Amino acid sequence: MALEESSPELDVHDADTLAPPAVPPPRGPGARSVPPPLPDEASRPPAARFAADTAFADQMMERLASGDSLGALIAAEALLEYRPFDADALDTAQMARAELRKVYIARLGSLERIPKLSMPLEALLVHTGLEARAAFVLARVDGVASVRAIVEGAGMHATDALRVLSELFLRRAVAFDD
Repeated sequence: MALEESSPELDVHDADTLAPPAVPPPRGPGARSVPPPLPDEASRPPAARFAADTAFADQMMERLASGDSLGALIAAEALLEYRPFDADALDTAQMARAELRKVYIARLGSLERIPKLSMPLEALLVHTGLEARAAFVLARVDGVASVRAIVEGAGMHATDALRVLSELFLRRAVAFDD
């Protein structure tokens, strides 16, 4: 069946204005389609977002200057979600982690100390209501591995693992013999 000039499927007068698809359809087994490119404005944050991020960055810097390393780190990580290459946020995160690392190591005594469980693991997991990360770190405390080994094998950022181990020590879930 041939298309007539007045066919609803295709108006021959509009044929010159029809553009070919930007991306050819996928062909063959396992072929995947490619999404169309985003418009330019989608890759730039709106002006209001930029202003809010700038004000947030100022607060992040104030937290760091006032000695609130944990608050500065949390703010830096939040800002890096939207501005992954923000130099101030990257620097703040690095400085805050260094300060927090000092605090946590001082609390634990040394990276070479060997923590032990204060009671059986099952009892700690049932009675202390630990978050998943704390339970994960706690499961690595075996009375043989040093703080350093536990932190390195925790599968998370070293500062986070030190924070968790430090909190477990403060909650008396782990102890040291020396």
